[in-house]
Amino acid sequence: MAKVVVHVDDVDKVETAFSNVHNLIMALPTSESVIVVNGAAVTTLVDTMWTEFMQANPQVEVDACHNALVGHRVEIADLVAGVRVVPAGVVRIVELEELGFRYLKP
Repeated sequence: MAKVVVHVDDVDKVETAFSNVHNLIMALPTSESVIVVNGAAVTTLVDTMWTEFMQANPQVEVDACHNALVGHRVEIADLVAGVRVVPAGVVRIVELEELGFRYLKP
């Protein structure tokens, strides 16, 4: 089973990340995917595009960096349902890599 952590820190790469994860799931349906969102990309986590993506792909975990949320003035209460807030995106990525996840950055 493939385990992949997708790192999204650029607003312009969110749709590409969605496509990458979709393609991974289609090719390897038993794969495990976590999207870690930090940097300016956290500002997109209030958009319904995330709701739609997460409803279509309930097996994908979406993690938001608390540090980036604070830095970009995004309120946790405004995030779409299902987003998990982690203390630091970079730490989460390292933790996942230690668990055998492969790193992908669109």
